[in-house]
Amino acid sequence: MRVGVTKTRQSKPLERYVRILELLTAYSDGLLAAEIEQILHLPKTTVNRLLHALEASELINADRKRGGRYFTGTRLNRVLYSETGWIEIATRRRLKELAAKVHETCFIARRFQGQIESVAMESPDASVGIYVTPGHALPWHATASGKLLTALSGDMPAMKDLKRYTDKTITDRKALKAALAEVRTNGYATERGEHIVGLGTIIVPISSESEPEILYGLGLTGPEQRVIAHFEENVAVLKTAAEHLSAIFTIKRPLRKPE
Repeated sequence: MRVGVTKTRQSKPLERYVRILELLTAYSDGLLAAEIEQILHLPKTTVNRLLHALEASELINADRKRGGRYFTGTRLNRVLYSETGWIEIATRRRLKELAAKVHETCFIARRFQGQIESVAMESPDASVGIYVTPGHALPWHATASGKLLTALSGDMPAMKDLKRYTDKTITDRKALKAALAEVRTNGYATERGEHIVGLGTIIVPISSESEPEILYGLGLTGPEQRVIAHFEENVAVLKTAAEHLSAIFTIKRPLRKPE
């Protein structure tokens, strides 16, 4: 019986694709095709073919405004940026300023893999903030965050066995469709005691030039009567703040190299 080290077989074409992806995650400023050729010692025709296939699959993007430099693409970024700690760090100061201005808890929610969750929060009142603590799942049909990000995604979740949290929770299919249509028309979503009795929430979308769909929302939440009493003002403040925050979600964060 022969004992020895088994050599792992690698698919050469697949290995070349992986090596290009590894390079682009290491170089946050992107790379030119010629630089990729130089680093990987591959012929120009081979590199062009590999880049074309990766770009067609949205795993990489070419920025024509920057000389055709290649960067990680939409589909790959969704995997790379699924961890949300960077969002808390990048938005903390602005959320604090916003919370101080409106005197309410301010937060960022996201839609990821079909789930709605809070990913960052600053609150002047911890008793209210617990409902949007980062990592806290938010039901799509009973929260402002859920309704906003569901309405703008175009994907309608299953409407069977929807939990009724309060007397105001919408569980009727026709009523929910109407509510989502209203969100798309208004450009914001509200919650008035549908998830937590007495809690009011307003949320607006955060756009990103690097994402084709809306994945994030900026909201404020607090006692329902107080939030609604300043409704128009709150919506305007949120929309302005969301415009400022959009740059954070457009500019890709640098990736740390493995230690």
